[in-house]
Amino acid sequence: MTPDHPILVTGGLSGIGAAVAAEYGDSCTSWSRRSGVDVTDQDSLRRATDQYLEAVGTPFGLLHCVGDFDEQPLLESDLAHFEQMLNSNLTSAYLVSRIVVPTMVAAGRGRVVFFGAGGVESQTAKARAPVYFAMKTALLSMTRSLALEVAGAGVTVNMISPGIIRHETSHRQSQDRMEAEVPLGRAGTVEDIIGAVQLLLSPQGSYITGSNLTVDGGLSL
Repeated sequence: MTPDHPILVTGGLSGIGAAVAAEYGDSCTSWSRRSGVDVTDQDSLRRATDQYLEAVGTPFGLLHCVGDFDEQPLLESDLAHFEQMLNSNLTSAYLVSRIVVPTMVAAGRGRVVFFGAGGVESQTAKARAPVYFAMKTALLSMTRSLALEVAGAGVTVNMISPGIIRHETSHRQSQDRMEAEVPLGRAGTVEDIIGAVQLLLSPQGSYITGSNLTVDGGLSL
């Protein structure tokens, strides 16, 4: 990316978000609670957006990497768990869509990327993390609806759905348990995700919208 194609990453100080931010360097701005931006809070997000537009201009790429994960069987979960998964994975994406994406629509260009989860499209039970997967399934539906809504403005909207991706804040116990099930025989790395991001932000990705790109080594097959 160039200074004419600024990238905005939410959740960009750890995990996949941090890897994306590092990849795009000076072209990238990262938001997180640690940087003073809470994307689950409408007022915080509006202030940050206004400041970004004044300082940088309209983002070309918007990568929404916020999304807590937790393994809890449905009947063992409580309302606090449900609300945490809802706010982190879905409410945050809704608010980013409502507040940031209209600036891209007005500019007549842009690439929006949400992050789902490998297997989100399969019609199988998700007993390992049912509330989390319910939110990611809803996010996929919202991704596709938004893609259709903004296509006429030249903005694309897609989802990347990672599988087992090793990074400094990943859930190692869960990943260690499941790695042997990956058909390609290994856990993924953030570099595997970067390749998908690069495609969707590149000129070669300009005709891709409303898609879910699964990057899980075949785990969801």
